[in-house]
Amino acid sequence: MPACLVHRSLVASILTGASIDVSSSRLPCTTTAVFARRRPGRCARRQVQLKFHAGCIQARKFAGAATGGLRASDGVELPSTRNQVLALLQKTLSLLPRTLSTADGSVGPESSAFWSDILERASVELASGSIQAPSKATIAVCGFDKWAGSNELVMGLLEDPFFTDPTCSDILRNRWKSNPSSVNIEYGKPTAFAGGLRSPSTWLQQFQHDVQLTELPDLSSLSAVSTEADSLLLSSDVLLFLCDPITTPLSDLANRAKHLVNKPNTILVFTSSSASERQHQFASRSLSELGCQPGHIVFVDPIRALTAITALQANPGSPSAIDKYQTDRLGSRISTIGATVGEILGPKNLSDNSLLGLRQGTALSQVHTALTASFRSVEGVEKEVNFVAGRLHNLRSEVKQIQVKAITEIFGEQGQADKVGKALSQGAKDMSAILDSFTFWKMVWRVDEIGALISAATQGLWCKELENQLILQTGRLEPTQRKLSTSAFNLLSSSQTYSLRSPVLENRLHQLARSPAYTLAPSTLTQPIHDRRNQLIQYTTTRLHQEAQSAVVGAFGGVLTGAGLGWWLAFGGHVLSLGAGTEIGTATGAGALLAVGSIRWGMGKWERAKRKWTRDAERIGEGLARDLKATIHRTIDDKVVTTAVTGCKGLDKLVEGRREEIRQLHDELQALQTELHACAHFPTSWKDSHTLSSADKIDTE
Repeated sequence: MPACLVHRSLVASILTGASIDVSSSRLPCTTTAVFARRRPGRCARRQVQLKFHAGCIQARKFAGAATGGLRASDGVELPSTRNQVLALLQKTLSLLPRTLSTADGSVGPESSAFWSDILERASVELASGSIQAPSKATIAVCGFDKWAGSNELVMGLLEDPFFTDPTCSDILRNRWKSNPSSVNIEYGKPTAFAGGLRSPSTWLQQFQHDVQLTELPDLSSLSAVSTEADSLLLSSDVLLFLCDPITTPLSDLANRAKHLVNKPNTILVFTSSSASERQHQFASRSLSELGCQPGHIVFVDPIRALTAITALQANPGSPSAIDKYQTDRLGSRISTIGATVGEILGPKNLSDNSLLGLRQGTALSQVHTALTASFRSVEGVEKEVNFVAGRLHNLRSEVKQIQVKAITEIFGEQGQADKVGKALSQGAKDMSAILDSFTFWKMVWRVDEIGALISAATQGLWCKELENQLILQTGRLEPTQRKLSTSAFNLLSSSQTYSLRSPVLENRLHQLARSPAYTLAPSTLTQPIHDRRNQLIQYTTTRLHQEAQSAVVGAFGGVLTGAGLGWWLAFGGHVLSLGAGTEIGTATGAGALLAVGSIRWGMGKWERAKRKWTRDAERIGEGLARDLKATIHRTIDDKVVTTAVTGCKGLDKLVEGRREEIRQLHDELQALQTELHACAHFPTSWKDSHTLSSADKIDTE
């Protein structure tokens, strides 16, 4: 019986981590000699036990070195006053609505309300001036998914293979049987109560403060946005976040739980059966590239630790079971969890065990995480602004290309023959042919129809081909106009965070798109042709008609006048009468001369009228070319690209204003981050958000 008690006492001291002096290298030999003299048959067993105990102590030293490097290498600045932390909390609270989303439907770590609630609770707790005695340091445990092993980790930490009361193990193993939302575990007599239990595990007593371990379901079993769970995890003094690197890619971890991983007091536990320095460096580098910087990274195999406990519980007196327990317990590296948690909570031998300092550190950790979320949000908005600016540049380039293309398609390539000039020349030739066909004698017989005939020819021939081309170009511009308008509206609504949306600008674009002047009609580009054609008909052709009538009247009036003059000279009595025979011939010649002269004058007048009509048509054609250029430019600017140009100008102002705001927010965040780094209980290794400190690395030797 005494030997059994000695054996149980020794193994219990091994399991609970009781302090046994093994500093002397002769201790195992001396103890072995004593045991050999008392019970020679158990010498080998005691050697195994003492070697195992020495290994446990070395593991504790290793774990302390793994996390204690943070304290040694980084150092901790002098404690800050509570007022400094409260001031920092208030400054952060005032900045959050400007850096994070304040939309009504915004929830979770991307919303301002989420972080404001967390920081306000921390501020109220610190402002109360005292931490009540029942308060405990909180350790939250959560896995990324069901394969993370959070259940096994809690069992491995709290299970004791030498619990004398089987109720302890039963309560611990059945803690999730009633499907609670979370399980709170405190030190005490083994008792189960609603939403938690008490356990006599010595693991809960190894820290400076009394602790409450809160175990939550894995994130995959929670809703897509579990504000309460996230708030609880972010408000904890220490967060043990588990992830199986085999079943969970690091990219998924960063996308789903970046706000939890980026806590200085987060211990990211990779549940892996093996770990090496190379694996740790790869994980740290990969997480850093994904924007995740946990406070600590450890590799633990909780299943192996739990298997070691189960094996020893099955046969506590077997040397092979003890040896297996030693091997599996050390190989699981589960002791690094307690050492890392102790590093965050502080050494147990400190004289001041008040929770106020710990709460200040937790509040600073929350500020750090909130600022990280703010930086990430501001960077996201900056990327979005740059994305919109890039699309603005592309839309402007498209508008310029359309403007140049439209002008080119209508007027032709630069350096080549002008299409409008060619059309005007062809129209002038056609009209000249029509006018040439109207000789004087043909005109005489249709003198009253000259205006109508020339007007009809003008309507049907003058710039008719150009008119058809312009109608075709108008039809081509309509889908271009619709495309640019759609691009402008899409660009305006492309901001996912409403940072670049403007109802005023959007309403302005809608007004432009729905105004009557925005519509492209077939006559939009051809209106100058109609106007100039009407001018040619109303003025020039009318004058030609009048000239034709005048020429006919003058010519035939002269003929009649010549006939009358000849009769008067021949038969009238007057002083010019020279005699009957001679005067008739002279009179006839004089009358014929006057008649021929009148006809010649009428023909000349008609030819001059036609040439004048042609010159007027050329001048009108030159004016038409100028009008077409102005109309095409005005149509493209005021109809085709107006929504795109107006949208680009408005978004330019929004982008510039947003960029200035981003610069101001970045400066304010940098100032808060500098103030945060100067506060107490904030290791300098946290200052670099892109690298992990050497304390986060593990010793694989």
